[in-house]
This record gives sequence, structure tokens and C-alpha cells, in this order.
Amino acid sequence: MSAAEQADPTMPAMTSRGEAAIIDISTRTSRRTESGRRKPVSSPPGTPGGTPRTPQQQVAEHFEATFNHHRLSLTDESTRVAFTVTLEIVRGMLQGAEAQGIVDGEQRAELDAMIKGMEAAPRLIERSV
Repeated sequence: MSAAEQADPTMPAMTSRGEAAIIDISTRTSRRTESGRRKPVSSPPGTPGGTPRTPQQQVAEHFEATFNHHRLSLTDESTRVAFTVTLEIVRGMLQGAEAQGIVDGEQRAELDAMIKGMEAAPRLIERSV
């Protein structure tokens, strides 16, 4: 498989529109209810009131769709904590990569800013529920 091929064809594909990479989350199909059952969810064209979703909201919805694919949800406290801990681990890995000269300080800072943005996903999902 080449790097350009999607690893899991059942997962939403990433697309690029404009300057930011946007993830097509239109295939999102379900969300867990408090009882743990999944309920169908359609991806709305915008937030309540007709305001278009931000790239951050779209990425958060893609993360949620990915977790839903594995019968998990970022709205679940233990999943949210595991997601946050994983991001902390990745941050440590990037610090090690900088220390070993794999990435420079500017590259690490840019990647760290991306991870910081990812940390908002559970909050953005909670607001959209």
C-alpha cells in the first residue's frame, strides 16, 4: 500500500480545500447515547443558526467519527481521558525527536500547536451533542 492510499476504506477520507486540510465527515453515521446505545446522526451543513463549521469543528467531528467506528466516543469520560493522555505521550515523543535532532525547535513547536488544537476536540464534540 502506498502512503497515498487510505488505510481503512470504511473511514472518512481526508480532503484538502483551500489553505487548510479539511476532513470530509459527511459519512458520520452514529453517536452514543447515555445508555451506551448508538443513535443515527447526520452531519449538519453548519452549526445551529446556520453558521458554517470551523475547520477545528470538522476535525473534532472526524475524530468522533473515528472513535464511533470503534464503538467509542469522545463524549465518554474515560475515552476523553485516554485521548488526552495519548496526546501528552505524543508531545513527549516530539520533545525526544527534537532532542535527537529529528525535528528542529520550530518544527516541534508547529507540531505541538497542532496537538494543542487537537486537545479541544472533546469540548467541541460536547457542544455539538
